[in-house]
Amino acid sequence: MLARRHVLSMMLTTATLAGCSTFDGGSARFPLPPDPPDMAVVSKQAIGVFATLKLPGSPELTALRPAHPSALADWMMCLRSDADDIPREYALFVRNNAIVNYRLAVQLDGCAREKFESIAEQPR
Repeated sequence: MLARRHVLSMMLTTATLAGCSTFDGGSARFPLPPDPPDMAVVSKQAIGVFATLKLPGSPELTALRPAHPSALADWMMCLRSDADDIPREYALFVRNNAIVNYRLAVQLDGCAREKFESIAEQPR
C-alpha cells in the first residue's frame, strides 16, 4: 500500500512539473518590441546611472535586447564597471529612448552571459 502511494505521488509530481515545462528546449520566443531605442541617447543615460551608483572605473554596456516579459519596459541592457574586483552587473530597462528603471541584475536578466563593451566602443 505504501509503495502504491509513493508511485501515485511521483506520478502526480511528474505530471505537475511537465505542465510547467516547455517543449522547445526552454528557449522563449517573444515578439520583437517596436522601434529600438537610440543607442547614443541611452548610452548617455547609462553614464548617468553609472555615476549615480558611484561605481569605480569606467562603464561597460551590453547590446540592447528585448526585455523579458515580466519587465515593465520594452528593451534592456546590462551595465558594469571595468574596474570592479567583485563583478556586479546592473540591468537597465529602456522604453521610448529613456532608462525607466535599473537594478542589480538577477539570473533572469542574463547579464552574466552577455558580452560587455566600453561605452566608447558601442556602435552608434
